[in-house]
Amino acid sequence: MDNLLQITKTEINVGLKKEYKLFQISDAHIAYTDEKSSKVDIDDNARSHVQWNQLKYEFAEQFGELCDERYKYEAHYMLELLMNRALELGADALVLSGDIMDRVTDSNIRYMKEKLNAYPIRYIYCPGNHAHHDEYGEKRNMYSRFEGLIENPEFDVFEFDEFNVITIDNGNKQITSNQILHFKEELNKGKKILLVLHAPLKLGKFAEIMSEKIVDYFFMGAPGDCENAFELLNLIKENDNKIIAVLAGHIHGSVEYPITDKLTQYTTSSALIGQGREIIIK
Repeated sequence: MDNLLQITKTEINVGLKKEYKLFQISDAHIAYTDEKSSKVDIDDNARSHVQWNQLKYEFAEQFGELCDERYKYEAHYMLELLMNRALELGADALVLSGDIMDRVTDSNIRYMKEKLNAYPIRYIYCPGNHAHHDEYGEKRNMYSRFEGLIENPEFDVFEFDEFNVITIDNGNKQITSNQILHFKEELNKGKKILLVLHAPLKLGKFAEIMSEKIVDYFFMGAPGDCENAFELLNLIKENDNKIIAVLAGHIHGSVEYPITDKLTQYTTSSALIGQGREIIIK
């Protein structure tokens, strides 16, 4: 099934002593059911399959990406293919940049815990906007449901020898004062940062080019976003020499454009169509 995978290769040179290999997956939108699934989960699964079997073609067309009758498989199957590819590539870590689950249902949580807790390499999991939707589609804080899967869904830090990976949940674009405080603390440590978000930042060349393709819903830093969102953007711009790159998803397209003269933002397209990004940082 390797012919289903569409892997983008990215090399980022910041003068490290050795190479680090990461593999990014985004927007898998799984809707899994098993023998323990409730009727609500089963109904949600059916709704998700119908919805994304249409939407994946629309997103792919928008970004000129391949999606045809070969991509008929259930979302969790495509996710597993990509996770296996990360292992084959010898990745140091798997980066999940949001919307891996279509909704936070018992069935999806059970599936993700089974797969990731048995996964032989480190994983880094940033929530997305769908992580704020329960099995009824209601928007609410779902962090407690991620216990045993994500240590700190709001703001997490993963240490590597020469840099740290930081995840900030901006899926609902409601950046908190707590997130701002933690980010300032990490910036003051002086260690390089790889920043992982779900919604990309509306900054620089990235915003200029992508605004022609996508609406403001898909950006953070659009008119009407909260004050803290703009404070986070300013912190990133002011400290672009400390940040290796920004990784995001959400737009269902694999693109890379600078957001400042020193800093590039990379978005990785949907796992539904076999998209993944192999990242070498050196």
